[in-house]
Amino acid sequence: MTAYNNMCVSVTRQSTPDPYVTYANNNFYLTFTSGGHVEIWRARTVLDFHDRPDKHVIWRPPPNTDHSADLWAPELHCLRGRWYVYYAAAHPAHGNKSHRMYVLGGPPAHEDPATGRWEFLGGIRGMPQQQWAIDGTVIELHHTLYFVYSGWPFDNHDNSEKTQEIFIIRLSDPLTADSPATCLCQPHEPWERSGDAGINEGPQFLAALDNSWVGLVYSCAGSWTNEYKMNTLQWLGGDPLNHASWRKGRQPLITNNNRGTGPWGPGHGSFLPIGNEIVGIFHATDSPTDGWNNRRARMQRVCFKDGQPFMGGKVGPLARSYDEFVSGSAGFASTLGSLQHMELNQASIGGLLKKVKNKIKQEL
Repeated sequence: MTAYNNMCVSVTRQSTPDPYVTYANNNFYLTFTSGGHVEIWRARTVLDFHDRPDKHVIWRPPPNTDHSADLWAPELHCLRGRWYVYYAAAHPAHGNKSHRMYVLGGPPAHEDPATGRWEFLGGIRGMPQQQWAIDGTVIELHHTLYFVYSGWPFDNHDNSEKTQEIFIIRLSDPLTADSPATCLCQPHEPWERSGDAGINEGPQFLAALDNSWVGLVYSCAGSWTNEYKMNTLQWLGGDPLNHASWRKGRQPLITNNNRGTGPWGPGHGSFLPIGNEIVGIFHATDSPTDGWNNRRARMQRVCFKDGQPFMGGKVGPLARSYDEFVSGSAGFASTLGSLQHMELNQASIGGLLKKVKNKIKQEL
């Protein structure tokens, strides 16, 4: 492994908790928790989200329904020729305990999701509606779609608000589950807890560019604390619905640097290839006492050491400029360009993303 550059850069100026970034149609798209609506930011480069985001509110729920309040962690996915947004929402009269997963249906894949027409499609059919559920994402393994989310345990569910686990369920199409939910991960490690709360949430797909490592990255401990962090869950092959097909990381992938300099509470990250590198885009605060405030999107490189994802174990120092960040490697710099010439090589990135996705589909 070449020397790891652990520099971190701020992607957004304002608070953008639970950031999810995807690339399509020569644009990057960012979704994040906005509270009362769903919005998509569009940009030509990831770094343009900081100064030149093109913002579009695509959905506002009607009042007083089971999906009208506390819209959390929306994710934009292009599946089977159409755009979808998966998000959690609650009933305003019942609060957090009523959080469930919902889906918006958007335009065809070839159209721009930021400006296309969106409609409410309801919950995922076949998903256990009695279970509290948030932070859902869609992954594809063995040419099959799976929905992975954070939920309360089924046992003693009404009194389980202090425990969140990672679950997986198979999908027959983007709106329909056709298997029982399987628990993949539980907060058994001390560093997955904040006080009496044990939390596993925010699962996200990650794969090495050469497909040598495939799995999930999830967030743990309290998102309201500066001890929020991320850990790995490697897929070992076999049936994804079998708990034994997954292996949990023994140490966090990324946490605070403990030097008192921040950023603090790195968590709920998404991952994508840019150039010849993979980056993690996660939220973190500038102050250790910010709690749920000022959770801005940050970006840091991901490499693989001894066959496992590696981010240095800690949040790296904040770059003083975008030039300083992109100078960390020739591959990244040539893709994003300098601060004065931030023009993305769209054909190169689009081709790489297509190759990576096709390779994963062919070999898994």
